[in-house]
Amino acid sequence: MTRSEGATRRDVLARVLMGAGLALSYGLLAAQGFLFLLPRRLEPKVRWLFAGRLDQYREGVVREFTGLDGKEILVRRSTGGIEAFSSVCPHLGCRVHWVPSRKEFFCPCHNGVFDGDGVAVSGPPADAGQRLARVPLRVDDAAEVVYVGVRDVRKG
Repeated sequence: MTRSEGATRRDVLARVLMGAGLALSYGLLAAQGFLFLLPRRLEPKVRWLFAGRLDQYREGVVREFTGLDGKEILVRRSTGGIEAFSSVCPHLGCRVHWVPSRKEFFCPCHNGVFDGDGVAVSGPPADAGQRLARVPLRVDDAAEVVYVGVRDVRKG
């Protein structure tokens, strides 16, 4: 093997490695540029809406609030604390309402019944093992104020 053959192999190897590195860097640059042009799919922000003072909630009473998307939110105080539920039935999407005399949520579309904790106890939702969706809720103990978390509907 002469010196000129070794230099030729070295040159070929260097060119192959440089070409591979250049192709890899241009590929990564193109991928980053493509991802930059695509809109990001972000989860909507949660906004905290004032839902009243803590002393306005009596045990067993359900108050209704409308979220930013127009859907009703049902807030209930029990011995275990305060909870918030979506008023949309998970079975067919009908609107449930609170029945104070029976202390349960009722869906008139298919006679679905949910207990005070939002768990289906009869009707098609119970057969499917469904429950009312919980809505984020927080209580500022220092100020004794209740807030419900709703999805922001603004785009952008």
